[in-house]
Amino acid sequence: MIVRIIHIKRRFREVIITRFYNRDSKSRAVIKLLVMLFFTGTSISYSQEVSQLEQQSDSKKDFRKSHDFSSIKKVVKITDKVVIDGLVNEPFWDTIEPLHSTQKVPNAGNEPTQKTEIRIAYDDKYLYLSGRLFDTEPNKINANVKRRDDLTENTEWCGLLIDTYNDRENALAFFVTPTGARLDMALSNDIVGPNAFNLSWNTFWDGASKITTAGWFAEIRIPFSSLPFESVDGKTVMGITTWRYLARNDETDIYPPRDLSTGSSFRPSLTQRFVFEDIDEKKPFRIAPYILTGGESNSILSEDMQQYESEEAFIREIGLDAKIGLGSNAIADITLNTDFAQVKVDDQQVNLSRFNLFFPEKRLFFQERASLFDFNFGAFDKVFYSRQIGIVNGRQTRIYGGLRTVAKFGKWEAGFINMQTAAQDDIASENFGIFRIRTRILNENSNLGIIVTNRTDFKGNNNTVYGIDTNIKLFGENYLSARWAQSFDNHFEDTESDNSKYFLQLNKRSQNGLVYTLNYGRTGKDYLPKIGFERRLDYSQLGATFAYNIFPSAESKIVQYGPTVSSTSIWGNTSKVLESRNNQLGFQLLTKLGWNYTIAVETNKEFLLDPLQLAGGITLDPGEYNFNSVSASLVSPVAQRISYATTLDIGNFYDGKKTTLSVAPFMNITPDFIVQGSLSYNKLSFNSRNINKDITLANLKLLYTFSTKLTMSSQVQYNSLSKTYASNFRLRYNPKEGTDFYLVYNGDFNQDVGRVQPFLRSTNYQNIQLKYTYTFQL
Repeated sequence: MIVRIIHIKRRFREVIITRFYNRDSKSRAVIKLLVMLFFTGTSISYSQEVSQLEQQSDSKKDFRKSHDFSSIKKVVKITDKVVIDGLVNEPFWDTIEPLHSTQKVPNAGNEPTQKTEIRIAYDDKYLYLSGRLFDTEPNKINANVKRRDDLTENTEWCGLLIDTYNDRENALAFFVTPTGARLDMALSNDIVGPNAFNLSWNTFWDGASKITTAGWFAEIRIPFSSLPFESVDGKTVMGITTWRYLARNDETDIYPPRDLSTGSSFRPSLTQRFVFEDIDEKKPFRIAPYILTGGESNSILSEDMQQYESEEAFIREIGLDAKIGLGSNAIADITLNTDFAQVKVDDQQVNLSRFNLFFPEKRLFFQERASLFDFNFGAFDKVFYSRQIGIVNGRQTRIYGGLRTVAKFGKWEAGFINMQTAAQDDIASENFGIFRIRTRILNENSNLGIIVTNRTDFKGNNNTVYGIDTNIKLFGENYLSARWAQSFDNHFEDTESDNSKYFLQLNKRSQNGLVYTLNYGRTGKDYLPKIGFERRLDYSQLGATFAYNIFPSAESKIVQYGPTVSSTSIWGNTSKVLESRNNQLGFQLLTKLGWNYTIAVETNKEFLLDPLQLAGGITLDPGEYNFNSVSASLVSPVAQRISYATTLDIGNFYDGKKTTLSVAPFMNITPDFIVQGSLSYNKLSFNSRNINKDITLANLKLLYTFSTKLTMSSQVQYNSLSKTYASNFRLRYNPKEGTDFYLVYNGDFNQDVGRVQPFLRSTNYQNIQLKYTYTFQL
């Protein structure tokens, strides 16, 4: 088995060296470092092979060949000083032609209902955007948000997204609101899939705005050192989309022009290309040390198991994060004694299915170019799932440190992550290594890549996964995606083990007329990606979804409506039987006032080979189950200060019945005070076994914004299964980019301490921490 692993690693190494090192000298140096770091961690030496490579390619020719400069617009370069105060009163702005924005929603192609002037410019160090957002009724301007990174649709905003590498797949977005609140995020996979929006990503930039009797005015300044890009012959091409959002009539004014059939306004593939000349290629060199102190208390069962006792500890930590530019096309992030005290807590979930629960990554270190490392098999299954690092049995464990490096050269991009964690419980100290590389093929919207992951504790336990994936734009908006991966684990010594996984998908990404998704995949019973995520093992899946979207005329009060039909079937590879099937017929309608109506009918079949344990202590016996349900959902106009979303699902559930009611209200009481909640109630009944169970999850979030620099948030979650209230409080003071002070409290409280013997304590854990971070820029 070990010989086989080494042989396969050597073949991947040879492919990487031969295909990826035929670059110019600077490109080879950086990518050589990436590959050397990874394969050194997996005990493979390849320095001799690298030294024998002599062939070089001309990246300048690749750059010119992949860009049609006749369709690229120039950005005006300025020498004037720009003051970011939201006034937009520098004289040079009047000499620049504004971008011609048109409506996308509600009336695609029409002129904006309010006069809109958005301009872009740049100098040696910064990219600028100015917005003169006139309004004939300035008293109706929705200015309801002051918090950083709050993407809500009940406030107005103005900004841009930038496809910095012009890869037509990924982009960075920057927005400001009338109150001066800023939002930045990373976008990936051309906005396809559930993880395309990454609001946890942050970088260094400035923004300001002002409300006047003429409307509101906005300015954005982004350092080129915060934008990864590639320059050839002094020219840099980026894709840019700009827009203004008017909340009171749910209007999106956008440049370049779009219609509703193109789908999301955030798609990087539909940006307008602009060329920049002779911009400063100075890359960031930032060091952000932190100090942290606090205390924690945990309730543990005594050795004689007669009572719960309190175990207390004093917390004091220091560490740092650093971001270092490696030439013009590569960036390295370094972390030592990594801490995530300020990260938002997860919203609790209840598992009433056969699948594992998926929680999104919120830790900042894993956000930079996260899309590069995304190797997915549909919505959730992944070869690399960063929450496997530093979280053991649901608890955070110490991360001694780590390195992440990403680089891009022409059509090629590569990334490397290596992290070392401390021992916890019965898990030894572990090392995690991930290597990823991709290149564009055939056309600008197609790519081919490989990934290698390795997890080892250096005590004989080792898990390695190799994978290859491709996305190909066939014609129009039709795409073919293919994934294959294979795992090797020291616990599987059988050379004939079924340890691979593959996935094929054909879909249409346009929203107009007939839209479809067809997929087929298979997961082997011995496939085990220990740095990945799998909802289910040992199965084959066939899925199909068809929708027909209709966009009425501009005079209609309806924006879009149409039916959707989908079917998913799952067969067990070992059992050879149909284990799961879900069929759904639905209908959706969206109005210009912002109402969203959905109704769906589902039929399900589940064949259980073994007893299935559901949340709430419910056990289902092996056998075949057929059950149906109907659901309806309503989403009110999100542009209002008070909005809500509600869903009602009623029907059979295995051999019983289930009623699910979900309600999520949102109240922007004032621009400073936001109340947000959610309630999920499940009523389960199995009359044949005399089982009745009510399961409730409630979540209340409060946010008070003293200013754009000082915010206070709190969250309380109630879980009727554990009979606990989990609470979180966070105070953040952010006087400038890179400087943060956090006061964070986490704890829970037992609803009924006397429900078990020995009696529980009133709380299972409590933790309070103070953290200060300051960033030095060189």
